[in-house]
Amino acid sequence: MYKYRFSVFTATYNRALSLPVVYDCLLKQSFKSFEWIIVNDGSNDDTDQVCAKFIDDGILDIKYIRKENGGKHTAWRVATKEFEGQYVVGADDDDLYPVDMLKILDYHWSQLEKREDYSNFWEVKGRCADGAGSLVGKPLPMAVFDSDYNTVFFIMKHTYEMQGCRKVEVLRYEAAVPEHFIYDENCSNFPEGIRWSRAARFYKTRFIDEVLRIYNSDTTGRLCSKNSGAKRNARITYNTLVGSIYNLIENRDLLIQYNKIFYIKNLAILTYTSICLKKNPFVQCRLTLFEKACLLFMYLPLYCVHYFRR
Repeated sequence: MYKYRFSVFTATYNRALSLPVVYDCLLKQSFKSFEWIIVNDGSNDDTDQVCAKFIDDGILDIKYIRKENGGKHTAWRVATKEFEGQYVVGADDDDLYPVDMLKILDYHWSQLEKREDYSNFWEVKGRCADGAGSLVGKPLPMAVFDSDYNTVFFIMKHTYEMQGCRKVEVLRYEAAVPEHFIYDENCSNFPEGIRWSRAARFYKTRFIDEVLRIYNSDTTGRLCSKNSGAKRNARITYNTLVGSIYNLIENRDLLIQYNKIFYIKNLAILTYTSICLKKNPFVQCRLTLFEKACLLFMYLPLYCVHYFRR
């Protein structure tokens, strides 16, 4: 049994000024059966005091967890063990959320729960809008359609910017953050697209045209390492390198069959980020002979690009 309909998850780092905006959005939700899980990823601002005030208000059910800085993927690992909701929706620490976000999600999950194939679904995804109210990304094929991440991304080649709400049990298994992954200690996040692609091998997604998230133009940036400057840039580069490695390891079949341009792009990204980080691109990813030839062909021109950009 689940204690709540939804668990709202926020991973935060040094966002004491913007967290009250998220809090206000959650206070105004018309649907009330939810908890708020906040994982403080080692902030050194007033996040502790701000969240203590939220808890003291006694209005929302809040679980507040403070941990050492490790990146958003480590916050996911911690939070996933704490969710008591049937479905999990992410709430970034510097964006806005319509007052009917959870009501909309409850409606669509209720519709899916009436279907015989409910067990085949793991996710409902809605649209994102900018501060002016304009939708981010291309229009959907229809207001509501059922598909999956791999079909939409690799076959249809659409990169919609969307807000997801997911079954907690799938987040704990098929779409979990790996306990260990390549260059884990160097990354600030594990590419979430890899997780969604893994789940898409087993489950479908309901895509809806309703807005569930609004970008807040008054703040910039996302959860990141406490390190700044060169070290932070290196972590972001590691994130990109890891994404290309896992795309080639796990989605090679989809890339070759449906999206050869993105396949070649991943090989170029693997080559370039390996050059930037002084890593051997042949070590961590089992490459085909064709892929090895591509990396060798790309190496010199991409090395020149890296050299002149330094």
